[in-house]
Amino acid sequence: MKNLLAIAFHYPPDNSSTGVLRTYKFTEYLLDHGWRSHVITAPSALYASRNPPGADVIPAQIEVERVWACDVKRALGFRGIYPGWLAVPDRYWPWFFAARRAGTRAIRRGTVDAIYSTYPLPSAHLIGLSLRKRYKLPWIADFRDPWVTEAGRGLIGRFEVRLEREVVTVADRVICNTPAMRRNFLVRYPHLPQEKFVTITNGYDEKDFSAIVPKATAKFQIFYPGTIDSENRNPRGLFAGIRRALDQGWLSSDDLLVTFLGCGPYAESAPFRQDLNTFALEPYVEIRRERIPYRDALERMAGADVVVVLSENLANDGDADHTQEWTAMQVPAKLYEYLRVGRPLLALVGEGAVKELLEKTGAGVPIPSRDTDQIAQALKHYYAVGRADGTLGVPPSAGISEYGRDKLTGMLVRELDALTAS
Repeated sequence: MKNLLAIAFHYPPDNSSTGVLRTYKFTEYLLDHGWRSHVITAPSALYASRNPPGADVIPAQIEVERVWACDVKRALGFRGIYPGWLAVPDRYWPWFFAARRAGTRAIRRGTVDAIYSTYPLPSAHLIGLSLRKRYKLPWIADFRDPWVTEAGRGLIGRFEVRLEREVVTVADRVICNTPAMRRNFLVRYPHLPQEKFVTITNGYDEKDFSAIVPKATAKFQIFYPGTIDSENRNPRGLFAGIRRALDQGWLSSDDLLVTFLGCGPYAESAPFRQDLNTFALEPYVEIRRERIPYRDALERMAGADVVVVLSENLANDGDADHTQEWTAMQVPAKLYEYLRVGRPLLALVGEGAVKELLEKTGAGVPIPSRDTDQIAQALKHYYAVGRADGTLGVPPSAGISEYGRDKLTGMLVRELDALTAS
């Protein structure tokens, strides 16, 4: 078998984001294609949320090496406050040194054929960059999220632009997880070969859905699992639409449950609470800040009457353009699970990658989050159609199978095989 050195700060038992599954599933399915992974990652104690013991079954052929790392916010901050420059390129940059040493040991043993690093921690790419420049092994830099946009703001922003430029220039392949992100790279790096930039999206694993039992509620449930915030995942438009549907009699106040699962600290913020009061929805809203095991989340998702995606920039400050560009290149990882689970989808999104995916798959109609009447009309339709029946839904189109983790890994294998063959 060939051997891949994978540099990934986020790896099971991390449960802070479903994006963790991208690297985990790659390393799992790579085994079927003759690639064994040595994963250099961080101590699990640094993860904000972790799966319980036994929830993650990492194949024995995958070697996981956890190296020393620290969070500069915890180590050097006072009551969570610290100078911003200490977190450049990210809060966990000290792991660079231990991870580079671990990578050096693996390469010197002669057991590495290629290097793979994955963002959203820029330091992971800087580790890959250092090893690539020293040992000349093929290197793939995977971007799960955008790093910078058109131009960095201030001294720190300009420094990050320079870092990204070196990563993109030196990497043998740059993996983009949406077509929109690839187009952005091509515009910003027109002097680089187009074939360097390859789109491999996020996806779903059919094995994860094969034995789940949908968990429905007695009430009509509108379900959103994941982080909310004041900018690109703001539920204010959803609240306005629900209020309109209630006032029109299209939803019943006796038969309504709005669930936010793993929504994070914004659920305790003053703006969120004010929105609940403004639209008089507090009696119908269930909030759970903490994340739950992945399987449990899938079962609750499969039992919901409506699943929601939020992806539209609502920022009004000086960073609005930057945030809009970032949002337009991103697709929440949960959306691919929505595609597979087959439940009615309420997509409150603006222009960009999410809208493109929905139009391509026919999985839902994109609605601007400020279009209160259209949101209410969609809820009226879903409420009239019927309730979850306790069975796993049927995907709306056969084309969704292209987002299966096995097929996506096959795309990564083609790039790895081509790089190592040459």
